[in-house]
Amino acid sequence: MRILFCDDDAAVMNSLHKSVLEYFQSNGLSAPECVLCSSGEELLASGEVGEIAFLDVEMDGLSGIHTGERLKKLNPRIKIIIVTSYPDYLDEAMKFHVFRYLSKPVDKQRLFRNLKDALYQINTYSKSVVIETSEGCKTLDAEDIICFESDGRQTAVHTVGGKLFSRLGIEYWTKSMDIPGFFEASRGFVVNMKYVSSFNKEIIKLTCGEYTVNAYLSRRKYKVFRDAYMLYMRSVE
Repeated sequence: MRILFCDDDAAVMNSLHKSVLEYFQSNGLSAPECVLCSSGEELLASGEVGEIAFLDVEMDGLSGIHTGERLKKLNPRIKIIIVTSYPDYLDEAMKFHVFRYLSKPVDKQRLFRNLKDALYQINTYSKSVVIETSEGCKTLDAEDIICFESDGRQTAVHTVGGKLFSRLGIEYWTKSMDIPGFFEASRGFVVNMKYVSSFNKEIIKLTCGEYTVNAYLSRRKYKVFRDAYMLYMRSVE
């Protein structure tokens, strides 16, 4: 998770940064990577693309509005949170779909609520997936897929309605399902965190009613998966 901060008032930006780190720590989440810049030009020149950006509107040079527009072009899914003392900019900010609008001084509880909402949207998904089998094609919602399992040359797709066999290999699905909520647990499994019922350093147990799949978890990915799963669970509570 990478979070961008851009404000020409260092005291305000540092306070906001501190509060955001407090939110992650208090919820047992790994600290995000944070990028702090004092101008829109500096932020854009850094080449950093984050999942969340806190932008001041009134800055010398490039305004927060124009900075946000450019960040949206780099990452359409980024959650832009405008932080300002000037509510007159609200209409202009909404034109490029600002996620939230916070007034200075920032209320910490409101900030925390907005962070939770942002993380929820980042970690949920809306995608239709076409599974081509020997019997034809079937379209599913991503959230109804429990996991993908390598089965030789083809892929077993475990779904809430049963098992399908895709003609495509696991490598294809690993790339295709690079969306929030899914995790490549090992070379043989891509799992949907929505259905995780338990896990250890070797196995992720996925459950949907009486349907259960045990997915192999690479030991080197255990910590990354644990952190990703904790973030996912916090965001959907």
